Amino acid sequence: MIKAIIIEDEQPAALRLEKALKGIDPEIEILTIIDTVDLAIKWFENNPPPDLILLDIQLGDGLSFEIFNRSKIDSYIIFTTAFDKYAIRAFELNSIDYLLKPISEARLAKSLEKFKKFQSLGSNVNIQKLLDTLKIQNEKFKKRFVVAISGKIKVIETGEVAFFYSNEKNTFLCSFERRHYPLDFSLDHIQDMLDPELFFRVNRQYIVQYRSISGIDILSKSRIRITTNPPSEHEILVSSARTSEFRNWLDR
Repeated sequence: MIKAIIIEDEQPAALRLEKALKGIDPEIEILTIIDTVDLAIKWFENNPPPDLILLDIQLGDGLSFEIFNRSKIDSYIIFTTAFDKYAIRAFELNSIDYLLKPISEARLAKSLEKFKKFQSLGSNVNIQKLLDTLKIQNEKFKKRFVVAISGKIKVIETGEVAFFYSNEKNTFLCSFERRHYPLDFSLDHIQDMLDPELFFRVNRQYIVQYRSISGIDILSKSRIRITTNPPSEHEILVSSARTSEFRNWLDR
């Protein structure tokens, strides 16, 4: 019998994953569902590692990679991720599988087949090599923005930005402190600097951070309106071409 745990901070997604696993292999035993990094670390301190971990990368209290920095784990891991192909290649090279959200049952079944194959061969996973590779990947993203305002220089940490926007051919950021600062970069350039786990380009005028979204209204099948906190001066609509991708981004 396969003993597995699910680490996922969105309960509906965790329950769907549990149901899909049981549908594929009724003999899988789900030991627990954990929704934060801290709780996962505590669980591993008091329990033997399971055969299999299904692990969301972005949890409510941080990236799940921190779990491996604090706990010794040699379980097989299936990551649920939206990282780019460079990082995904790292998963493949280190005998670790990945699932892109939204997760299909067919893809999940293939991951379980791969797990059983590696388990029967006694293969080990190289977590440290994966973490080293992803560390290089994360260094690609911009950590802070330097802005000039009223003759002074101010540094804004990227995590403090609620959204970026363009207005009359100029580009600005709005911080969670409700302050607006001009930037020298175009939105296209900024988009390439940001972690796609946290930021999404909803239309030509706005890039929003996940934590800034306070409300989502479905206006029609292809029209979605976003409310942010702090609020934006103009209405933010997800472009019809990006509606499906936006839904997938939210469901990570």
